[in-house]
Amino acid sequence: MDLLEIVMLIIGASIVIVSSLLIHNPDKKNDTKPNDDTAIKQYSESLSSVSEEIISRTEEYLSKLSNEKIMAVSEYSDQILEKIDRNHEEVVFLYNMLTHKENELKETLKELNDSQRRTKELLAKRQEDTAYEDRQVKSLSFNNAGNFNEDNNNSQAVSINNEEILNLYSQGMSILEISKKLGIGQGEVKLIVDLFSK
Repeated sequence: MDLLEIVMLIIGASIVIVSSLLIHNPDKKNDTKPNDDTAIKQYSESLSSVSEEIISRTEEYLSKLSNEKIMAVSEYSDQILEKIDRNHEEVVFLYNMLTHKENELKETLKELNDSQRRTKELLAKRQEDTAYEDRQVKSLSFNNAGNFNEDNNNSQAVSINNEEILNLYSQGMSILEISKKLGIGQGEVKLIVDLFSK
């Protein structure tokens, strides 16, 4: 039971008790009636003062109780607001971190695309160089086989260069060193070494 219900029951019980005392007893004679009226007035005055006192106490208690409840709700709402603020800060932090990671991924993807483009360019250039070297090899092969006898001196120079390249390579010189020494391209030296060493 709530305190208010208890107080109201007490008030009701006291009213019933007082009213039973004030009820006129039928065995009494009519000449005592003026005393009964004064007694009723006294009882009603004391009953009204008691009820006013109980009502004022109840109002005080209820206002105190409502203030306590309001304070408790206020504290609880402050705690909830603090949790909401913390959660909001965490969400903002995570969002900023995700945005940063997204930017990093975009930069990495851009670098990968640039690397891929450069690799394709290098492969295309390498293929062009290989095609050029193949044409040179065919030219050299035809000169060595005697298919093109435009100039005997030229073919002898090419044979000498081939022999010289192979000798230097067998002595342990690198392709770069041979090309520098003879003043010819590295691709040509590599091609001759690959063709004639087999």
